[in-house]
Amino acid sequence: MVTIAINHNPPMTRYLVEKSDIFRDDPVTIVDVGARWGFNPEWEVFGKHLRVYCFEPDEDECRRLNAAAGENVRYIPFALGRERGQATLYEAKLSASSGLYKTNMSYFSRLLNRDNGTTVGERTINLQTLAGALDQFGVRSIDFIKLDVEGAELDVLMGGERYLNDGRLLGILSEVRFQEEINGSPVYWQLEEYVRRFGFRLYGLQFTHQSRHALPYPGLADYRTPEGQRFFAYTTHGQIMDGDALYFRDLLIPANQGRRAMASAGQLLKLAAFLEIYCLNDCAAEVILAHRQKLQTKVDCRALLDLLTPEANGRKMGYDDYLKQYFDQQGGVFAGPGDFRSDGGAALRWIYSSVRRRAVRLLRSLSSSFRRPGN
Repeated sequence: MVTIAINHNPPMTRYLVEKSDIFRDDPVTIVDVGARWGFNPEWEVFGKHLRVYCFEPDEDECRRLNAAAGENVRYIPFALGRERGQATLYEAKLSASSGLYKTNMSYFSRLLNRDNGTTVGERTINLQTLAGALDQFGVRSIDFIKLDVEGAELDVLMGGERYLNDGRLLGILSEVRFQEEINGSPVYWQLEEYVRRFGFRLYGLQFTHQSRHALPYPGLADYRTPEGQRFFAYTTHGQIMDGDALYFRDLLIPANQGRRAMASAGQLLKLAAFLEIYCLNDCAAEVILAHRQKLQTKVDCRALLDLLTPEANGRKMGYDDYLKQYFDQQGGVFAGPGDFRSDGGAALRWIYSSVRRRAVRLLRSLSSSFRRPGN
């Protein structure tokens, strides 16, 4: 899964975990569906206050991961779907591409990564719903869910609809597909339509490109399995095929008015922490400011805002000073090269190059006019 922007060292979240007991009696509970090779490392910041339930149908993989997992992490060899029952698991040449939807090779064979989706085996498996599976472990509520199940993401959510409906689920990170021809699974807009019914809104979207096999573009990386075997995946250009969508429950819109009223201080701070982890410090600050009266008896809101505040013009400053400088008519806050991720840096270089070309053309035009006879 090629993820969206992540802050692997979120200072506000670390402060909440290390300097307060806000999550002691209500740990951060995350469900990871499609956890081959391990759960997402960005959640480790919650430390002893973290509980992760990981689902992966490969029993050997779960056994391997459980052997090295901490007490607060469980890898469960269940396959999840929309309803309980039997289904066919299509085993792909690249194990991470195995799933409940069979790759349509008449379409997929046109792509550089075509071998990854080749079906090498089929077997009947038992499906559980997300709600039914978590009931077996006594999990009544969850805070965040990650989905990477090769097209069955919407099916899994529908099998756990009560978690979307009860208001305690704060965020969803899901792999999405943009082309239904890949394997006939639901595509991005269908998942988007579904989660919006429950008050979730899109906060981040990253898409990836797949080259045609006929003339592939360079790969984004040297892709290798844990065993070291090379495989082909995302390229610098090509048609958009899949990506990641990040959703959060926006508590400040009318659709979530009731859920906002019921949210505890701990839930609000969990939401702020997740937002910071996924590089949405502005949204985290908004949550804290909007609920300051409820939060101020539990935490130092000023300290949280200061920790969320980024550097300005190369130096660190507090929240109030940052806003004052940002809106100063005589100054402002401007990003340096180090503030851009690779995609942002490319955009900045394009803007600089474009402005420079126009300036050069203007200067040449002026120079030419000054050299004309009679001037």
